[in-house]
Amino acid sequence: MSSAKDSKQFNFFELSETTKSYFGIVATLVLLIVLILLIYPAINHITKLNRELSDARIVKATLETKLANLDLARNNLEEARDDLFVLNLALPIGSDLTPYLKDIERLAKSSKLKISAVQFTDVPLSTPSATTALKTKQIDYSITFEGSFPNFTKFLAKIEDFIRTSDVSNIAIVKDPEKGLTHTLGVSSYYLGGESVTPPTTSQGTSPQSLEELK
Repeated sequence: MSSAKDSKQFNFFELSETTKSYFGIVATLVLLIVLILLIYPAINHITKLNRELSDARIVKATLETKLANLDLARNNLEEARDDLFVLNLALPIGSDLTPYLKDIERLAKSSKLKISAVQFTDVPLSTPSATTALKTKQIDYSITFEGSFPNFTKFLAKIEDFIRTSDVSNIAIVKDPEKGLTHTLGVSSYYLGGESVTPPTTSQGTSPQSLEELK
């Protein structure tokens, strides 16, 4: 009788220990699940922050590269500013003739020549924008002077040394009974311009235009 009672108590204690073990495992699992649910948003937030920091580092590196390139371009521009000024005098952007005509008039006056006629053919009156693709274009014109031959040769020497890129295509010298000796130059002058979208404004015909009208 006593032996049966002891066996029953032993089984009860054994069952109780097993139940406690299962309960501990379940409690641990539940605790882990709760901890995961609590920690996961924080981990997700940290991962997001790390990704944003990585993107920010890439953006920062890109901006630093762009700033370095801008500084280099600015330094190059400062170094080339004088060259650009000279280039613009030799091969200007746009077909504005006013500065060029003033220079021609000044050179003629210093050579003691009088400009009696100027005639331009196909003059596109345009100034390209900063984004326009530029190409070398030319303006063809003829200009007639009155004066002595020695003075005309002086003018030709000055034109040859003039910084504006131009070619003299022909020279005609005529002795006029009223005006005396006249010298007509055929000249091609070059500039940088874009493609004409609309038909260009031109100065054509047999009637020469005066220098003052072209200004």
